[in-house]
Amino acid sequence: MEFSPVKSQEFSIVYEKAKKWHCDPAVVYYLASSDNKFGVIASKKIGNAVKRNRAKRVVRAAFLELKDRLKPGIYVIITRANINDMEFSSVVKSLKWSFKRLEAEK
Repeated sequence: MEFSPVKSQEFSIVYEKAKKWHCDPAVVYYLASSDNKFGVIASKKIGNAVKRNRAKRVVRAAFLELKDRLKPGIYVIITRANINDMEFSSVVKSLKWSFKRLEAEK
């Protein structure tokens, strides 16, 4: 299943209507839809540009591992400051748990 990027005007729709779950590395939003879209946000609270980009790369890599298990929909993940201190396996485990809680798994 291929995912396209979430457009900027779609973020507000996702924030209003989507299910949301907080986990250690991120806040995960899931909106059931026929579209397959994915977006990652890292605010300046994460740190400088290097740290923000690393956080986004880690989340994208974790999402790629899990994407085949997910239902179609729009996924937005907002990273938290402690994501750069976590191991990759724990990020994957937390996101997997979040998707399960949001009923986004097939």
